[in-house]
Amino acid sequence: MKLGDIGEFGFIDRIAPVGMVRPEGVIKGIGDDCAVMSLSGPEYLLVTTDLLVESVHFILDWAPAEIIGAKALTVNLSDIAACGGVPRDAFISIAIPPHIDLDWLDGLYRGLSDAARASSVNVLGGDTTRSKGHLVINVAVTGLVRPQEVLFRHTAAAGDIVVLTGPTGRSGAGCDLLLRGERRDDSSARSLIAAHLEPRAHLREARILAESGAATAAIDVSDGLSSDLAHLCKDSGLGAILREESIPVSPDLVRAGMELGKDPLDWVLHGGEDYVLLAAVKPEELTLIMETAARKGCTFFPIGEFVAGAGIELIRADGTRLPITPRGWDHFR
Repeated sequence: MKLGDIGEFGFIDRIAPVGMVRPEGVIKGIGDDCAVMSLSGPEYLLVTTDLLVESVHFILDWAPAEIIGAKALTVNLSDIAACGGVPRDAFISIAIPPHIDLDWLDGLYRGLSDAARASSVNVLGGDTTRSKGHLVINVAVTGLVRPQEVLFRHTAAAGDIVVLTGPTGRSGAGCDLLLRGERRDDSSARSLIAAHLEPRAHLREARILAESGAATAAIDVSDGLSSDLAHLCKDSGLGAILREESIPVSPDLVRAGMELGKDPLDWVLHGGEDYVLLAAVKPEELTLIMETAARKGCTFFPIGEFVAGAGIELIRADGTRLPITPRGWDHFR
């Protein structure tokens, strides 16, 4: 059997049982956006790590080193946000091949440092080594969250509202433009490409969700809306219904779809790397949390509801129902 036969998440399920040898203090291990641990203080410790590999996660020619560095940290901050936490400290490890020069590395760390300072995160250490092939960047970030505010993947309930903290699909469209060699100077293309290269971790939105008590579960949209919603559904033992008319689709995404001959909904559902949050919200709390978000300069989008059962369905604008098969990012498929 090969990795491609079971995929990334099948592999994670396969190795999960071997990780736990001392369960004391471990609130959540493998399978969520962060590991969650109870220490001696009043807050839980969150720990997350992400590995970024040249030509898999980023292309050197697509962006300056500063942007690649900032994104390397941002994707980890997004995991802290998915658990409702506040990021604290970062550790950067890097494997450097011969084709990377010192000036480029200086730029990478400037980008990392600027992103860290913007979120009050310390960069406290890490490791460096030589690579004979591609550049490899590994970032680990810790965070804190109060026990009553931590957001998991497995705690959504039937009847909860599916809520996005921002539109999806724009990063996927930007990636497609870059892959096709599109570097047009129009504002629409620039906006989509920026969405892919310079994502924002939704830390402010995370704290609104966590502090309100209205959210029962959350995940960040890194692999694609369809895949990440499927993770929430699987872990919570639920299905979901999405309503096409409620899903935000930005005008620049529509324009890109027309130019590239692609249905924008395909990017919206399966694009990936948006780093907005996907949350389950108690229906009786929805109006209040949306008003709270608006007062704080954020916009939440209710796009459907969690239901008993399994599977994801999309109700189209004409009332027809379309089963949704997760087709987001999977490294080994």
